[in-house]
Amino acid sequence: MKFESVKKFFYGLKVARIALVCVLGVPMFFVFSEVPANFIGGFLRVDPSYTGGLVAEEIVDPIGNAGERGGLVRYTVHQPVTGARWQKSAEYWQVVFDFNGAPAKKQETVYIAADNMAESARPWNFALKIDGGQGKVYDSKGALICAAEVYPLNGGEQVKARIPLQDKRLQALLGAKKTWHSIELGGESGEAGNAGGRAAPVEARMAAQKKENGQADDDEAFVERVKKIYEAAANNSGASDSSASDDGDPMAAINAALQKYEQKIKENPNDYISLANYGSWLAKKGGESSALKAMKLVKDAYACLDKAAELCAGKEGEIEVLMNRASVSASVPEMVFKKSEVGANDFTKAASLTDNKVLKAYCHVMAYECYKKCNKESKAFLALQEAKKALE
Repeated sequence: MKFESVKKFFYGLKVARIALVCVLGVPMFFVFSEVPANFIGGFLRVDPSYTGGLVAEEIVDPIGNAGERGGLVRYTVHQPVTGARWQKSAEYWQVVFDFNGAPAKKQETVYIAADNMAESARPWNFALKIDGGQGKVYDSKGALICAAEVYPLNGGEQVKARIPLQDKRLQALLGAKKTWHSIELGGESGEAGNAGGRAAPVEARMAAQKKENGQADDDEAFVERVKKIYEAAANNSGASDSSASDDGDPMAAINAALQKYEQKIKENPNDYISLANYGSWLAKKGGESSALKAMKLVKDAYACLDKAAELCAGKEGEIEVLMNRASVSASVPEMVFKKSEVGANDFTKAASLTDNKVLKAYCHVMAYECYKKCNKESKAFLALQEAKKALE
């Protein structure tokens, strides 16, 4: 099912208005339930030695398979840390793998060369091998140097590896200005150095980069710009719901919409469009209700939204149902309902059903925000890249 223009997409649908109503109609108790964590987090500053060191280089899609299930989305090289307190190693060097979902094979090998170290018989100085959650570091002759710390996160979607720098050979990395990393995924278990088909080396500077905060600001500015473009397109399309007109009494407007869709559902219990809209307005009603009542309303809303999603699969109107459930999932707090990933998946599916670049970009930035809320950093990063591609 493809929708090739804004007019065709919005004609006969209430997607734009419903999406905006749901996202903007967040219950105040939902908002305040997340304020303390966000407020405190804004003031906390954790020393980089606890988190892996300052970022030196962030390499996107280093082996060209980021879009695949289990593909490597991003490889991050940190600046070596010295004098770290309360860590297993006072001196260490961290690299991070971010995957598009947990890879089927759990082995990663990185062959590393440094600009200040003599090239051996092989074009690399060290190899970091991670297999079954265990890490080891080898020299260029295949001899074991030391064990590495390995921390799989998010079910294996992210893997952090720390190379201790106690060995004099590894300490030479502290003086390197550049390193080169050749990555091999899913190789056969065995001694380091048996690398067939590993990716071409990628270059990583070792100095900490100063662009992190600026990049985050640029990303947020892009997200807000896409939302404004989408909102303008929705408003210009004339998509509206007459039952939701606001006469100064929000609850009256909500109840009118609920009565409208409830009647349609009575006439046809399998009317998935009406089920989705009814669920969205139940969630909206939660925004005007007490905390306890809101919890019940949102639960009932998802009963309708989930049924609608099940009924509409592969049918005309699927995109409207997905947008309804995705928008509600983006609105409710993750710490209460744990629906952010559901919303992200719905937005991503909706993006795949349209050729309209504005809608596609909007769905991807909303997926990005949902993934961020549930700490799926790799998927969030990938969604943002897809949003940028949509507007190219």
